[in-house]
Amino acid sequence: MLPSTSKYKLYLYLFFLIFLSSIFNFKILENYQDKFVLKTININGVSYKEKKNIEEELSNLKNTNIFKITDNKVLEKLTKFNFIESINVKKIIPSSLNVSLSKTLILGKTFINGEEFYIGKNGKYINSNQIYEKYNIPTVFGEFQINEFLNFYNILKNQELQIDTIEQYYFFKNRRWDLVFSNGLILKLPSKNIINSIRIYKKLLDDDNLKKTKIIDLRVIDQIIMTNKSE
Repeated sequence: MLPSTSKYKLYLYLFFLIFLSSIFNFKILENYQDKFVLKTININGVSYKEKKNIEEELSNLKNTNIFKITDNKVLEKLTKFNFIESINVKKIIPSSLNVSLSKTLILGKTFINGEEFYIGKNGKYINSNQIYEKYNIPTVFGEFQINEFLNFYNILKNQELQIDTIEQYYFFKNRRWDLVFSNGLILKLPSKNIINSIRIYKKLLDDDNLKKTKIIDLRVIDQIIMTNKSE
């Protein structure tokens, strides 16, 4: 009987040893998980108010395991902020997340259903209530696709037109543009051969009589119509 009793005690000791070690391991695992829980989110590259809005959007990521937070999960939450050009996410172990942002260049503003939107170089309309900075930018009128404006903008830039002197853009249903400059001059461009028309306009800038001109109409190929301010 004695050997049997000793074996029983041995099993009992082993059971308690395994039980106690399991509790100990669970405690270690619990402490480990607590240590790698997201506590701090640092936002860089935007204004104070924009930062607060973004922090609020990301706030529900806190108190989750930092290793479970993927870049895609962060990107998905920031898609509503159309003014963002690029996003860089970096985990700082054990419990911080650094989100570095760059804002798109604002090229103009327009109105959609009576609501003001900015036009971003990133090809997105940006609701003006997302941005708290003030911009000295031209107004774009008409029903246009944002890519139509961006393509036209790039043509003007590539032709080295002084874009910062443009106060207003007007887009028409026949896919052509008018420009209104800060000096009051109106340039009417055709729907085709835009580059050639811009080159003609730039040559006219050297003419001293241009100071008296109110409208330059280049809508008809091989024809220049100039209207003076007094007419």
